[in-house]
Amino acid sequence: SYIVAEAADGLVIVDQHALHERVMFEKLLVRIGRGSLESQRLLVPAVFKVSSRQMESLDDVRPLLARIGIDAEPMGHDQLAVHSFASFLFERRVEPHEFLPELLDKAAERSLPTDTEDALRDVLDMMACKAAIKAGDHLSDMELAELLALRDSVERSSNCPHGRPTSVRLSIRDLERLFGRS
Repeated sequence: SYIVAEAADGLVIVDQHALHERVMFEKLLVRIGRGSLESQRLLVPAVFKVSSRQMESLDDVRPLLARIGIDAEPMGHDQLAVHSFASFLFERRVEPHEFLPELLDKAAERSLPTDTEDALRDVLDMMACKAAIKAGDHLSDMELAELLALRDSVERSSNCPHGRPTSVRLSIRDLERLFGRS
């Protein structure tokens, strides 16, 4: 869940999910700036049940879905068929039935911003969160080093898109005080 790294003036404790989420979000912002996200056409549609409220909200989010590479259509009154899905999410092993119901819930609850670009940022945030490393995921030494290196190359890496800190710094003085040495 956390990476503890030595710094010149003490320790840095990194929340691996929050940092990876920020990195993924920034990458998605760059990619969407070049146009709609790439999508993967499915040989067989991914079909799953949705509530009537979720189904009703499908038309509201259709323009957002197109921008993020998702093509979904009703299949009967309580099932959704996903014909294309965002390649980014597939690459990160996120399945349509894990992502779309949450997005449709947000649309049904009217919790997505009314401004299209703000709504897109919210959806990219959801994508980044779903795709990010989770607490408890094991990372190799190389993956740990890569994630820490990305921290220095990503804008606003001190907070995840939700505003939570990605790391906490403890100075030598803080450590000495915690251990009763000062």
